[in-house]
Amino acid sequence: MSDTQLLPPEASAPAENLHEMTFVDHLGELRRALVISVVAVVIGSAIGFSQHQLMLDLLRRPVPHVTFNTLAVEEGLMAVLRLSIMIGIFLGLPVILREIHWFVGPALTRRQRLMIFPVVVMSYVLFTLGVCFAYFTLLPISVKFLIGFIPQGIQPMISIGRYIDFTSVLLVVTGLMFQIPIVLLVLNLLGILARATLASQRRYAYFGSFVVSAMITPTVDVFTQSILAGMLILLFESGLILMWFVELVRRPQESSS
Repeated sequence: MSDTQLLPPEASAPAENLHEMTFVDHLGELRRALVISVVAVVIGSAIGFSQHQLMLDLLRRPVPHVTFNTLAVEEGLMAVLRLSIMIGIFLGLPVILREIHWFVGPALTRRQRLMIFPVVVMSYVLFTLGVCFAYFTLLPISVKFLIGFIPQGIQPMISIGRYIDFTSVLLVVTGLMFQIPIVLLVLNLLGILARATLASQRRYAYFGSFVVSAMITPTVDVFTQSILAGMLILLFESGLILMWFVELVRRPQESSS
């Protein structure tokens, strides 16, 4: 009788069952992270719904001379719900980022885990700065420019639902654009992109900044596009500075090893 036959069923089970259990465990942890993230967004949306009048007043502040209306019976409710969900995502974003950090943490080395936490914090801070930049700069300029094309004698009346959609896209897209330094930093940490290579292509990055700003700016005035392009260039240079700092810290460690 062979040694394999002498082993109990548990001991002779194929090793791939362990991998299956590990995979199932990962699915369970992923489900946990998703549930916590959804709960965070729901709680944030409930807070946003309770304060929707305050948020509506803030969104209307850049256009004080415009009359808002609704084009359908349910438009007011749907606009408030969309606004509440947007606020919920913003308020729940720290929890979502924490769950992502917690979920991918076991697959990272100790050094990578230490580095990912400040990256997550910086990502949220930059997103918030992008939203603030769009609200205080791009939104009033864009709305004023677009309303300026309304002929004289016609009172501008804007659908509140469409206005919330317009402002939501503008704020979120600008917040995502402010992730450029983080994206460059992560690519450098992973060894995909070197700072010297990117710095040598600086003129193309500057040209691309003006092209992107012209594509995503809701107005066609050069002033607004120049402001956004200048901000993109500043974000690009900030990413280069972060990459330079990381390479400066990494150099002594690599030489010592």
